[in-house]
Amino acid sequence: MSLFGRVLGRAFGGGASPPPARRPSSAGRRAGYDAARTTDENKNHWAVADDLAPVSQLTPETRRTLRKRARHETINNCYCSGAVRTLVSDTIGTGAKLQMLTDDKRINAAVEDLWRVWSTAADWALTTRTLCGVEIVAGECFGVFRDSKRLDRLGIPVTLDVRLIEPDQVSHPAGRPLSDYGDDGIECDDEGDPKAYMILKRHPGDNRMLVRADGLGADRVDVRNVIHWFRPDRPGQLRGVTMLTPALPILAQLRRFTAATLTAAEVAAMLAGVLELPDGALDDSAAPVSYTSMDTIEMVRGMLLTVPGGGKVTQFRPEHPTSNHSQFVRSKLSEIGRAIEMPYGKLAGDHSEYNLSSGRMDDAPYWSGRTIHRHGLEAKAFDPTFYRWCDFAKHAIPGLIQYEGQWWKLRHRWQYDARPVIDQVKDASADEMNLTNGSDTLDAIAARDGTTQEELVLSRKRTMEMYRIHDLPLPAWLTGAPAPVRLPSGDAPAAPAEKTRAEDRTRAEDREVNVNVNLITPPRTVVKQVLDVQHNAEGRIVSATTRETEQDS
Repeated sequence: MSLFGRVLGRAFGGGASPPPARRPSSAGRRAGYDAARTTDENKNHWAVADDLAPVSQLTPETRRTLRKRARHETINNCYCSGAVRTLVSDTIGTGAKLQMLTDDKRINAAVEDLWRVWSTAADWALTTRTLCGVEIVAGECFGVFRDSKRLDRLGIPVTLDVRLIEPDQVSHPAGRPLSDYGDDGIECDDEGDPKAYMILKRHPGDNRMLVRADGLGADRVDVRNVIHWFRPDRPGQLRGVTMLTPALPILAQLRRFTAATLTAAEVAAMLAGVLELPDGALDDSAAPVSYTSMDTIEMVRGMLLTVPGGGKVTQFRPEHPTSNHSQFVRSKLSEIGRAIEMPYGKLAGDHSEYNLSSGRMDDAPYWSGRTIHRHGLEAKAFDPTFYRWCDFAKHAIPGLIQYEGQWWKLRHRWQYDARPVIDQVKDASADEMNLTNGSDTLDAIAARDGTTQEELVLSRKRTMEMYRIHDLPLPAWLTGAPAPVRLPSGDAPAAPAEKTRAEDRTRAEDREVNVNVNLITPPRTVVKQVLDVQHNAEGRIVSATTRETEQDS
Protein backbone atom coordinates (compact mmCIF):
# COMPACT_ATOMS: atom_id res chain seq x y z
CA MET A 1 0.00 0.00 0.00
CA SER A 2 1.22 3.48 -0.84
CA LEU A 3 1.88 6.22 1.72
CA PHE A 4 -1.18 8.25 0.57
CA GLY A 5 -3.45 5.22 1.00
CA ARG A 6 -2.21 4.61 4.53
CA VAL A 7 -2.89 8.26 5.51
CA LEU A 8 -6.49 8.11 4.20
CA GLY A 9 -7.10 4.85 5.97
CA ARG A 10 -6.09 6.29 9.31
CA ALA A 11 -8.11 9.51 8.77
CA PHE A 12 -11.36 7.63 8.14
CA GLY A 13 -10.90 5.17 10.94
CA GLY A 14 -9.48 2.37 8.95
CA GLY A 15 -7.24 -0.05 10.72
CA ALA A 16 -3.57 0.38 10.22
CA SER A 17 -2.32 -2.23 7.86
CA PRO A 18 0.84 -4.05 8.80
CA PRO A 19 3.94 -2.80 7.06
CA PRO A 20 4.94 -4.93 4.09
CA ALA A 21 7.77 -7.33 4.47
CA ARG A 22 11.00 -5.65 3.54
CA ARG A 23 12.88 -7.31 0.76
CA PRO A 24 16.59 -7.62 1.12
CA SER A 25 18.31 -4.86 -0.79
CA SER A 26 20.69 -5.84 -3.57
CA ALA A 27 22.45 -2.49 -3.64
CA GLY A 28 25.36 -3.79 -1.60
CA ARG A 29 25.78 -7.03 -3.54
CA ARG A 30 28.81 -7.70 -5.67
CA ALA A 31 29.70 -10.20 -8.34
CA GLY A 32 30.18 -13.71 -7.03
CA TYR A 33 33.14 -14.48 -9.30
CA ASP A 34 36.59 -13.85 -7.93
CA ALA A 35 37.96 -13.48 -11.44
CA ALA A 36 35.56 -10.57 -12.06
CA ARG A 37 36.88 -8.53 -9.16
CA THR A 38 39.65 -5.99 -9.51
CA THR A 39 42.02 -5.75 -6.57
CA ASP A 40 45.36 -4.16 -5.89
CA GLU A 41 47.00 -7.51 -6.50
CA ASN A 42 45.52 -8.28 -9.93
CA LYS A 43 44.84 -4.86 -11.45
CA ASN A 44 48.26 -4.76 -13.12
CA HIS A 45 47.81 -8.28 -14.47
CA TRP A 46 44.49 -7.48 -16.16
CA ALA A 47 45.37 -3.92 -17.15
CA VAL A 48 45.75 -4.77 -20.86
CA ALA A 49 42.59 -6.91 -21.13
CA ASP A 50 40.19 -5.54 -23.76
CA ASP A 51 36.79 -6.23 -25.28
CA LEU A 52 37.59 -5.29 -28.86
CA ALA A 53 36.09 -7.01 -31.88
CA PRO A 54 38.30 -9.50 -33.76
CA VAL A 55 38.99 -7.07 -36.60
CA SER A 56 39.92 -4.31 -34.13
CA GLN A 57 42.00 -6.60 -31.93
CA LEU A 58 43.97 -8.26 -34.73
CA THR A 59 45.25 -5.09 -36.32
CA PRO A 60 47.76 -5.33 -39.18
CA GLU A 61 50.57 -4.21 -36.86
CA THR A 62 49.65 -6.80 -34.21
CA ARG A 63 49.58 -9.63 -36.74
CA ARG A 64 52.82 -8.41 -38.30
CA THR A 65 54.60 -8.44 -34.93
CA LEU A 66 53.36 -11.92 -34.07
CA ARG A 67 54.41 -13.25 -37.48
CA LYS A 68 57.93 -11.84 -37.16
CA ARG A 69 58.43 -13.27 -33.68
CA ALA A 70 56.99 -16.67 -34.60
CA ARG A 71 59.26 -16.92 -37.64
CA HIS A 72 62.25 -15.84 -35.57
CA GLU A 73 61.65 -18.55 -32.97
CA THR A 74 60.99 -21.18 -35.64
CA ILE A 75 64.35 -20.63 -37.36
CA ASN A 76 66.33 -20.20 -34.11
CA ASN A 77 64.67 -22.53 -31.58
CA CYS A 78 65.19 -26.26 -32.12
CA TYR A 79 62.08 -27.24 -30.16
CA CYS A 80 59.88 -24.83 -32.09
CA SER A 81 61.29 -25.87 -35.46
CA GLY A 82 60.88 -29.56 -34.64
CA ALA A 83 57.30 -29.04 -33.42
CA VAL A 84 56.29 -27.29 -36.64
CA ARG A 85 57.87 -29.97 -38.81
CA THR A 86 56.22 -32.74 -36.79
CA LEU A 87 52.80 -31.11 -37.08
CA VAL A 88 53.20 -30.73 -40.84
CA SER A 89 54.48 -34.28 -41.33
CA ASP A 90 51.72 -35.87 -39.25
CA THR A 91 48.98 -33.74 -40.82
CA ILE A 92 49.96 -33.94 -44.51
CA GLY A 93 52.65 -36.59 -44.72
CA THR A 94 53.27 -37.64 -48.31
CA GLY A 95 50.18 -35.75 -49.41
CA ALA A 96 46.41 -36.20 -49.38
CA LYS A 97 45.32 -38.76 -51.99
CA LEU A 98 42.00 -38.54 -53.80
CA GLN A 99 39.55 -41.46 -53.75
CA MET A 100 36.39 -41.19 -55.83
CA LEU A 101 33.18 -42.74 -54.50
CA THR A 102 30.68 -42.22 -57.32
CA ASP A 103 28.57 -45.06 -58.72
CA ASP A 104 30.38 -44.87 -62.07
CA LYS A 105 33.53 -46.95 -61.71
CA ARG A 106 34.94 -45.73 -65.03
CA ILE A 107 34.75 -42.09 -63.94
CA ASN A 108 36.27 -43.02 -60.59
CA ALA A 109 39.24 -44.74 -62.20
CA ALA A 110 39.75 -42.00 -64.80
CA VAL A 111 39.63 -39.17 -62.26
CA GLU A 112 41.93 -40.93 -59.79
CA ASP A 113 44.49 -41.74 -62.49
CA LEU A 114 44.51 -38.19 -63.90
CA TRP A 115 44.66 -36.66 -60.41
CA ARG A 116 47.63 -38.88 -59.59
CA VAL A 117 49.49 -37.72 -62.70
CA TRP A 118 48.65 -34.06 -62.10
CA SER A 119 49.48 -34.08 -58.38
CA THR A 120 52.90 -35.54 -59.12
CA ALA A 121 53.68 -33.03 -61.87
CA ALA A 122 52.35 -30.05 -59.87
CA ASP A 123 53.98 -31.31 -56.64
CA TRP A 124 50.67 -31.15 -54.79
CA ALA A 125 52.18 -32.79 -51.69
CA LEU A 126 54.87 -30.12 -51.32
CA THR A 127 52.33 -27.34 -51.91
CA THR A 128 50.01 -28.62 -49.19
CA ARG A 129 52.87 -29.14 -46.73
CA THR A 130 54.00 -25.56 -47.28
CA LEU A 131 50.41 -24.34 -46.95
CA CYS A 132 50.06 -26.15 -43.63
CA GLY A 133 53.42 -24.99 -42.28
CA VAL A 134 52.90 -21.32 -43.15
CA GLU A 135 49.50 -21.38 -41.42
CA ILE A 136 51.04 -22.83 -38.24
CA VAL A 137 53.82 -20.24 -38.08
CA ALA A 138 52.20 -17.15 -39.64
CA GLY A 139 48.57 -17.87 -38.74
CA GLU A 140 47.26 -18.01 -42.32
CA CYS A 141 48.27 -18.75 -45.87
CA PHE A 142 46.76 -17.84 -49.24
CA GLY A 143 46.75 -19.60 -52.58
CA VAL A 144 45.83 -18.30 -56.02
CA PHE A 145 44.66 -20.55 -58.87
CA ARG A 146 46.51 -19.99 -62.12
CA ASP A 147 47.19 -21.61 -65.46
CA SER A 148 50.70 -23.09 -65.38
CA LYS A 149 52.87 -22.79 -68.46
CA ARG A 150 55.27 -25.37 -67.00
CA LEU A 151 52.56 -28.04 -66.84
CA ASP A 152 51.52 -27.16 -70.37
CA ARG A 153 55.07 -27.71 -71.61
CA LEU A 154 55.09 -31.10 -69.86
CA GLY A 155 51.95 -32.10 -71.75
CA ILE A 156 49.78 -32.53 -68.66
CA PRO A 157 46.07 -32.32 -69.64
CA VAL A 158 45.28 -30.33 -66.49
CA THR A 159 47.42 -27.17 -66.28
CA LEU A 160 45.95 -25.88 -63.00
CA ASP A 161 48.50 -24.72 -60.45
CA VAL A 162 48.26 -23.18 -56.97
CA ARG A 163 50.55 -20.25 -56.25
CA LEU A 164 50.99 -19.80 -52.50
CA ILE A 165 50.98 -16.27 -51.06
CA GLU A 166 52.26 -15.27 -47.63
CA PRO A 167 49.89 -13.22 -45.45
CA ASP A 168 52.22 -10.19 -45.60
CA GLN A 169 51.41 -9.81 -49.29
CA VAL A 170 47.62 -9.67 -48.81
CA SER A 171 47.06 -6.06 -47.85
CA HIS A 172 45.53 -2.85 -49.13
CA PRO A 173 48.12 -0.52 -50.68
CA ALA A 174 46.57 2.38 -48.77
CA GLY A 175 47.04 0.51 -45.49
CA ARG A 176 43.35 0.26 -44.60
CA PRO A 177 40.29 -1.52 -46.07
CA LEU A 178 38.23 0.36 -48.62
CA SER A 179 34.90 -0.73 -47.09
CA ASP A 180 33.43 -0.98 -43.60
CA TYR A 181 32.76 -4.73 -43.90
CA GLY A 182 36.23 -6.05 -44.68
CA ASP A 183 39.66 -6.28 -43.15
CA ASP A 184 43.18 -5.55 -44.27
CA GLY A 185 43.46 -6.93 -47.81
CA ILE A 186 39.96 -8.46 -47.81
CA GLU A 187 36.83 -6.94 -49.35
CA CYS A 188 33.51 -8.24 -48.01
CA ASP A 189 29.91 -7.82 -49.04
CA ASP A 190 27.11 -6.47 -46.86
CA GLU A 191 26.78 -9.88 -45.13
CA GLY A 192 30.44 -10.00 -44.17
CA ASP A 193 31.45 -12.70 -46.68
CA PRO A 194 34.73 -12.12 -48.58
CA LYS A 195 34.26 -11.23 -52.24
CA ALA A 196 37.78 -10.20 -53.30
CA TYR A 197 41.37 -10.07 -52.04
CA MET A 198 43.94 -7.35 -52.57
CA ILE A 199 47.29 -9.04 -53.30
CA LEU A 200 50.39 -6.90 -53.56
CA LYS A 201 52.52 -7.45 -56.64
CA ARG A 202 55.58 -7.85 -54.45
CA HIS A 203 56.20 -9.02 -50.91
CA PRO A 204 56.60 -5.99 -48.59
CA GLY A 205 59.89 -7.42 -47.36
CA ASP A 206 61.29 -8.02 -50.85
CA ASN A 207 64.31 -5.79 -51.48
CA ARG A 208 63.52 -5.88 -55.20
CA MET A 209 60.18 -4.22 -54.52
CA LEU A 210 61.45 -0.69 -55.24
CA VAL A 211 63.34 -1.65 -58.40
CA ARG A 212 60.21 -2.13 -60.49
CA ALA A 213 57.77 0.70 -61.08
CA ASP A 214 54.77 -1.51 -60.29
CA GLY A 215 56.28 -2.94 -57.11
CA LEU A 216 53.94 -0.96 -54.88
CA GLY A 217 50.76 -1.90 -56.75
CA ALA A 218 48.19 -4.57 -55.92
CA ASP A 219 45.90 -6.90 -57.86
CA ARG A 220 42.25 -7.39 -56.97
CA VAL A 221 41.57 -11.14 -57.19
CA ASP A 222 38.08 -12.60 -57.06
CA VAL A 223 37.31 -14.86 -54.12
CA ARG A 224 36.62 -17.81 -56.45
CA ASN A 225 40.30 -17.84 -57.45
CA VAL A 226 41.73 -17.62 -53.92
CA ILE A 227 42.32 -20.15 -51.15
CA HIS A 228 42.46 -18.63 -47.69
CA TRP A 229 43.46 -21.17 -45.05
CA PHE A 230 43.30 -20.10 -41.40
CA ARG A 231 41.57 -21.32 -38.24
CA PRO A 232 39.40 -18.61 -36.68
CA ASP A 233 38.95 -18.47 -32.91
CA ARG A 234 36.15 -15.86 -32.84
CA PRO A 235 33.05 -15.12 -34.93
CA GLY A 236 33.67 -12.39 -37.47
CA GLN A 237 37.41 -13.03 -37.59
CA LEU A 238 38.75 -12.52 -41.13
CA ARG A 239 42.53 -12.85 -40.64
CA GLY A 240 44.45 -15.55 -38.87
CA VAL A 241 46.93 -15.45 -36.00
CA THR A 242 49.65 -18.01 -35.33
CA MET A 243 48.88 -20.85 -32.94
CA LEU A 244 52.33 -20.25 -31.42
CA THR A 245 51.15 -16.93 -29.92
CA PRO A 246 50.78 -18.08 -26.28
CA ALA A 247 54.01 -20.10 -26.53
CA LEU A 248 56.26 -17.33 -27.87
CA PRO A 249 57.24 -15.90 -24.43
CA ILE A 250 57.95 -19.40 -23.11
CA LEU A 251 60.08 -20.29 -26.13
CA ALA A 252 62.12 -17.14 -25.48
CA GLN A 253 62.51 -18.13 -21.81
CA LEU A 254 63.84 -21.53 -22.84
CA ARG A 255 66.59 -20.01 -24.96
CA ARG A 256 67.52 -17.44 -22.31
CA PHE A 257 67.66 -20.05 -19.55
CA THR A 258 69.82 -22.33 -21.68
CA ALA A 259 72.18 -19.44 -22.47
CA ALA A 260 72.39 -18.52 -18.77
CA THR A 261 73.20 -22.12 -17.85
CA LEU A 262 75.93 -22.31 -20.45
CA THR A 263 77.39 -18.94 -19.40
CA ALA A 264 77.59 -20.00 -15.76
CA ALA A 265 79.38 -23.22 -16.73
CA GLU A 266 81.81 -21.40 -19.02
CA VAL A 267 82.71 -18.77 -16.41
CA ALA A 268 83.32 -21.48 -13.82
CA ALA A 269 85.53 -23.40 -16.25
CA MET A 270 87.60 -20.32 -17.17
CA LEU A 271 89.36 -20.07 -13.84
CA ALA A 272 91.69 -23.06 -13.81
CA GLY A 273 93.83 -21.48 -11.11
CA VAL A 274 94.68 -18.16 -9.45
CA LEU A 275 98.11 -17.03 -8.26
CA GLU A 276 97.89 -14.40 -5.50
CA LEU A 277 100.91 -12.18 -4.69
CA PRO A 278 101.17 -9.84 -1.73
CA ASP A 279 102.24 -6.82 -3.83
CA GLY A 280 100.61 -7.88 -7.12
CA ALA A 281 103.93 -8.36 -9.05
CA LEU A 282 106.11 -11.35 -9.86
CA ASP A 283 109.38 -9.36 -9.42
CA ASP A 284 110.49 -6.03 -8.04
CA SER A 285 111.02 -4.44 -11.48
CA ALA A 286 107.42 -4.91 -12.64
CA ALA A 287 105.26 -1.83 -12.48
CA PRO A 288 102.22 -2.10 -10.25
CA VAL A 289 98.91 -2.61 -12.03
CA SER A 290 95.90 -0.62 -10.95
CA TYR A 291 92.24 -1.19 -11.79
CA THR A 292 89.31 1.10 -11.33
CA SER A 293 85.95 -0.02 -10.02
CA MET A 294 83.65 -1.92 -12.43
CA ASP A 295 86.42 -2.51 -14.97
CA THR A 296 86.26 -5.75 -17.00
CA ILE A 297 89.19 -8.17 -17.00
CA GLU A 298 89.73 -10.48 -19.97
CA MET A 299 89.91 -14.11 -18.93
CA VAL A 300 91.87 -16.87 -20.69
CA ARG A 301 90.50 -20.39 -20.79
CA GLY A 302 92.45 -23.02 -18.82
CA MET A 303 95.40 -20.84 -17.74
CA LEU A 304 96.78 -19.47 -14.48
CA LEU A 305 95.99 -15.85 -13.73
CA THR A 306 97.56 -13.28 -11.47
CA VAL A 307 95.59 -10.66 -9.63
CA PRO A 308 96.65 -7.29 -8.22
CA GLY A 309 98.05 -7.13 -4.74
CA GLY A 310 95.41 -7.79 -2.16
CA GLY A 311 92.96 -8.93 -4.79
CA LYS A 312 91.25 -12.28 -4.84
CA VAL A 313 89.30 -14.14 -7.50
CA THR A 314 86.55 -16.60 -6.48
CA GLN A 315 85.37 -19.25 -8.89
CA PHE A 316 81.70 -19.03 -9.91
CA ARG A 317 79.73 -22.14 -9.00
CA PRO A 318 77.06 -23.09 -11.57
CA GLU A 319 74.85 -24.77 -8.98
CA HIS A 320 71.58 -22.91 -9.56
CA PRO A 321 71.23 -23.09 -13.38
CA THR A 322 72.49 -26.61 -14.01
CA SER A 323 70.76 -28.41 -11.16
CA ASN A 324 67.27 -27.37 -12.30
CA HIS A 325 67.85 -27.15 -16.03
CA SER A 326 66.20 -30.43 -17.06
CA GLN A 327 63.19 -29.86 -14.78
CA PHE A 328 62.77 -26.33 -16.10
CA VAL A 329 62.93 -27.47 -19.73
CA ARG A 330 60.41 -30.27 -19.16
CA SER A 331 57.98 -27.95 -17.39
CA LYS A 332 58.16 -25.32 -20.13
CA LEU A 333 57.87 -27.83 -22.95
CA SER A 334 54.77 -29.34 -21.35
CA GLU A 335 53.26 -25.86 -21.15
CA ILE A 336 54.08 -25.18 -24.80
CA GLY A 337 52.61 -28.52 -25.83
CA ARG A 338 49.21 -27.60 -24.45
CA ALA A 339 49.07 -24.56 -26.75
CA ILE A 340 49.90 -26.49 -29.94
CA GLU A 341 48.13 -29.78 -29.10
CA MET A 342 51.32 -31.81 -28.89
CA PRO A 343 52.36 -34.16 -26.03
CA TYR A 344 55.66 -33.74 -24.29
CA GLY A 345 57.20 -36.85 -25.84
CA LYS A 346 56.72 -35.61 -29.40
CA LEU A 347 57.67 -32.03 -28.60
CA ALA A 348 60.87 -32.97 -26.76
CA GLY A 349 61.68 -35.99 -28.92
CA ASP A 350 62.15 -37.95 -25.70
CA HIS A 351 59.94 -40.91 -24.74
CA SER A 352 62.31 -42.41 -22.20
CA GLU A 353 59.90 -41.83 -19.31
CA TYR A 354 56.90 -43.27 -21.16
CA ASN A 355 55.51 -46.77 -21.00
CA LEU A 356 53.25 -48.34 -23.61
CA SER A 357 50.00 -47.24 -21.97
CA SER A 358 51.03 -43.64 -21.33
CA GLY A 359 52.39 -43.34 -24.85
CA ARG A 360 49.08 -44.50 -26.34
CA MET A 361 47.12 -42.15 -24.08
CA ASP A 362 49.26 -39.20 -25.15
CA ASP A 363 48.90 -40.09 -28.82
CA ALA A 364 45.08 -40.32 -28.76
CA PRO A 365 44.27 -36.59 -28.29
CA TYR A 366 47.19 -35.62 -30.50
CA TRP A 367 45.89 -37.60 -33.48
CA SER A 368 42.38 -36.31 -32.82
CA GLY A 369 43.78 -32.82 -33.29
CA ARG A 370 45.42 -33.89 -36.55
CA THR A 371 42.08 -35.25 -37.79
CA ILE A 372 40.34 -31.95 -36.99
CA HIS A 373 43.15 -30.07 -38.73
CA ARG A 374 42.72 -32.23 -41.84
CA HIS A 375 38.96 -31.66 -41.95
CA GLY A 376 39.56 -27.91 -41.98
CA LEU A 377 42.10 -28.22 -44.77
CA GLU A 378 39.71 -30.34 -46.81
CA ALA A 379 36.89 -27.80 -46.51
CA LYS A 380 38.98 -24.67 -47.11
CA ALA A 381 41.74 -25.85 -49.45
CA PHE A 382 41.52 -29.40 -50.81
CA ASP A 383 37.89 -29.47 -51.96
CA PRO A 384 38.00 -25.99 -53.60
CA THR A 385 41.14 -27.07 -55.43
CA PHE A 386 39.50 -30.30 -56.60
CA TYR A 387 36.42 -28.46 -57.87
CA ARG A 388 38.58 -26.00 -59.79
CA TRP A 389 40.66 -28.94 -61.07
CA CYS A 390 37.49 -30.46 -62.53
CA ASP A 391 37.01 -27.32 -64.65
CA PHE A 392 40.27 -28.22 -66.38
CA ALA A 393 39.83 -32.01 -66.31
CA LYS A 394 36.39 -32.04 -68.00
CA HIS A 395 38.10 -31.62 -71.37
CA ALA A 396 40.22 -34.75 -70.76
CA ILE A 397 37.43 -36.81 -69.11
CA PRO A 398 34.17 -36.32 -71.03
CA GLY A 399 32.17 -38.06 -68.33
CA LEU A 400 32.74 -35.08 -66.02
CA ILE A 401 30.75 -32.70 -68.21
CA GLN A 402 27.47 -33.93 -66.72
CA TYR A 403 28.61 -32.59 -63.33
CA GLU A 404 29.68 -29.16 -64.59
CA GLY A 405 28.57 -26.45 -62.19
CA GLN A 406 27.75 -29.09 -59.58
CA TRP A 407 31.13 -30.56 -58.80
CA TRP A 408 30.02 -31.19 -55.23
CA LYS A 409 27.98 -34.14 -56.55
CA LEU A 410 31.23 -35.97 -57.25
CA ARG A 411 31.43 -37.99 -54.04
CA HIS A 412 35.00 -38.40 -52.89
CA ARG A 413 37.23 -38.46 -49.85
CA TRP A 414 40.84 -37.75 -49.00
CA GLN A 415 43.23 -40.40 -47.75
CA TYR A 416 46.39 -39.88 -45.72
CA ASP A 417 49.35 -41.94 -44.60
CA ALA A 418 48.74 -44.62 -42.02
CA ARG A 419 49.35 -43.68 -38.41
CA PRO A 420 52.42 -45.18 -36.72
CA VAL A 421 51.54 -48.43 -34.96
CA ILE A 422 52.99 -49.13 -31.52
CA ASP A 423 51.87 -52.76 -31.18
CA GLN A 424 51.09 -54.29 -34.57
CA VAL A 425 49.93 -57.62 -33.10
CA LYS A 426 47.34 -55.98 -30.86
CA ASP A 427 46.08 -53.70 -33.61
CA ALA A 428 45.78 -56.58 -36.07
CA SER A 429 43.92 -58.69 -33.49
CA ALA A 430 41.57 -55.81 -32.75
CA ASP A 431 40.85 -55.31 -36.47
CA GLU A 432 40.09 -59.02 -36.88
CA MET A 433 37.79 -59.00 -33.86
CA ASN A 434 35.94 -55.89 -35.02
CA LEU A 435 35.46 -57.35 -38.50
CA THR A 436 34.10 -60.57 -37.00
CA ASN A 437 31.53 -58.90 -34.74
CA GLY A 438 30.55 -56.37 -37.41
CA SER A 439 31.63 -53.25 -35.52
CA ASP A 440 34.12 -52.26 -38.25
CA THR A 441 34.47 -52.56 -42.01
CA LEU A 442 37.32 -53.40 -44.32
CA ASP A 443 36.83 -50.04 -46.02
CA ALA A 444 37.36 -48.13 -42.75
CA ILE A 445 40.40 -50.21 -41.80
CA ALA A 446 41.94 -49.70 -45.24
CA ALA A 447 41.35 -45.94 -44.98
CA ARG A 448 43.20 -45.82 -41.66
CA ASP A 449 46.08 -47.67 -43.30
CA GLY A 450 46.24 -45.15 -46.13
CA THR A 451 44.83 -47.42 -48.84
CA THR A 452 41.48 -48.70 -50.14
CA GLN A 453 39.68 -51.99 -49.84
CA GLU A 454 39.79 -52.31 -53.63
CA GLU A 455 43.59 -52.06 -53.53
CA LEU A 456 43.77 -54.67 -50.78
CA VAL A 457 41.55 -57.16 -52.62
CA LEU A 458 43.21 -56.60 -56.00
CA SER A 459 46.67 -56.90 -54.46
CA ARG A 460 45.68 -60.19 -52.85
CA LYS A 461 44.27 -61.43 -56.16
CA ARG A 462 47.43 -60.51 -58.06
CA THR A 463 49.57 -62.31 -55.49
CA MET A 464 47.48 -65.49 -55.74
CA GLU A 465 47.70 -65.42 -59.54
CA MET A 466 51.46 -65.04 -59.34
CA TYR A 467 51.75 -68.13 -57.13
CA ARG A 468 49.58 -70.16 -59.51
CA ILE A 469 51.52 -69.04 -62.60
CA HIS A 470 54.76 -70.27 -61.06
CA ASP A 471 53.15 -73.50 -59.74
CA LEU A 472 53.84 -72.59 -56.15
CA PRO A 473 51.66 -73.72 -53.23
CA LEU A 474 49.62 -70.94 -51.69
CA PRO A 475 50.91 -69.97 -48.23
CA ALA A 476 48.60 -70.16 -45.25
CA TRP A 477 48.27 -66.36 -44.92
CA LEU A 478 47.05 -66.13 -48.52
CA THR A 479 44.37 -68.81 -48.22
CA GLY A 480 42.81 -67.35 -45.09
CA ALA A 481 44.12 -70.05 -42.74
CA PRO A 482 44.44 -69.15 -39.04
CA ALA A 483 47.70 -67.67 -37.91
CA PRO A 484 50.26 -69.92 -36.17
CA VAL A 485 49.81 -70.34 -32.45
CA ARG A 486 52.26 -68.08 -30.60
CA LEU A 487 53.95 -69.96 -27.78
CA PRO A 488 56.16 -68.54 -25.01
CA SER A 489 59.63 -67.41 -25.99
CA GLY A 490 61.96 -70.28 -26.78
CA ASP A 491 59.28 -72.57 -28.22
CA ALA A 492 58.66 -72.91 -31.93
CA PRO A 493 55.24 -71.76 -33.17
CA ALA A 494 52.87 -74.61 -33.97
CA ALA A 495 51.77 -74.81 -37.61
CA PRO A 496 48.00 -74.89 -38.22
CA ALA A 497 48.01 -78.40 -39.76
CA GLU A 498 44.89 -80.46 -40.47
CA LYS A 499 45.64 -82.74 -37.53
CA THR A 500 45.80 -79.77 -35.15
CA ARG A 501 42.45 -78.46 -36.37
CA ALA A 502 40.90 -81.95 -36.00
CA GLU A 503 42.15 -82.10 -32.42
CA ASP A 504 40.62 -78.69 -31.74
CA ARG A 505 37.25 -79.88 -33.04
CA THR A 506 37.48 -83.00 -30.90
CA ARG A 507 38.19 -81.00 -27.75
CA ALA A 508 35.25 -78.70 -28.52
CA GLU A 509 32.87 -81.64 -28.95
CA ASP A 510 34.20 -83.19 -25.76
CA ARG A 511 33.33 -80.00 -23.88
CA GLU A 512 29.77 -80.16 -25.25
CA VAL A 513 29.31 -83.76 -23.98
CA ASN A 514 30.58 -82.90 -20.53
CA VAL A 515 28.06 -81.47 -18.06
CA ASN A 516 28.34 -78.99 -15.24
CA VAL A 517 28.34 -81.18 -12.15
CA ASN A 518 27.83 -78.28 -9.75
CA LEU A 519 24.25 -77.75 -10.98
CA ILE A 520 22.95 -81.36 -10.72
CA THR A 521 24.60 -82.86 -7.64
CA PRO A 522 23.15 -82.58 -4.12
CA PRO A 523 25.14 -80.94 -1.32
CA ARG A 524 28.15 -82.83 0.04
CA THR A 525 28.13 -85.05 -3.03
CA VAL A 526 30.61 -85.13 -5.86
CA VAL A 527 29.96 -86.93 -9.13
CA LYS A 528 33.05 -88.15 -10.84
CA GLN A 529 32.53 -88.50 -14.58
CA VAL A 530 34.63 -90.67 -16.84
CA LEU A 531 34.08 -90.07 -20.54
CA ASP A 532 35.07 -92.83 -22.95
CA VAL A 533 35.27 -91.46 -26.47
CA GLN A 534 36.01 -93.46 -29.61
CA HIS A 535 37.17 -91.70 -32.78
CA ASN A 536 37.28 -92.87 -36.39
CA ALA A 537 40.15 -92.36 -38.83
CA GLU A 538 39.08 -88.83 -39.62
CA GLY A 539 39.12 -87.82 -35.98
CA ARG A 540 35.35 -87.59 -35.52
CA ILE A 541 33.54 -89.00 -32.47
CA VAL A 542 31.92 -92.38 -33.16
CA SER A 543 30.58 -93.20 -29.70
CA ALA A 544 30.79 -91.86 -26.20
CA THR A 545 29.88 -93.50 -22.90
CA THR A 546 29.88 -91.95 -19.47
CA ARG A 547 30.54 -93.79 -16.23
CA GLU A 548 29.67 -92.00 -13.00
CA THR A 549 30.86 -92.75 -9.47
CA GLU A 550 29.44 -91.08 -6.42
CA GLN A 551 31.30 -90.35 -3.22
CA ASP A 552 31.01 -88.08 -0.21
CA SER A 553 32.74 -84.78 -0.33
